[in-house]
Amino acid sequence: MSVKRALVIGAGPAGLIAAEVLARAGLGVTVIDRMASPGRKFLMAGRGGLNLTHSEPLDPFVARYGPD
Repeated sequence: MSVKRALVIGAGPAGLIAAEVLARAGLGVTVIDRMASPGRKFLMAGRGGLNLTHSEPLDPFVARYGPD
């Protein structure tokens, strides 16, 4: 049986969360973005008025996305 695939266009916060949800549902996921650094808004959280709320405990969040 072949794995269904999804293409997520945009590697901002919404695109990355969508990709995670799709992957957890068993789809093969490819994420593309026009910028060279996917997830940049995550890296810049707190600058420019971006407020990102994530209700997951810190340890599992860091395990998934890395400390850097």
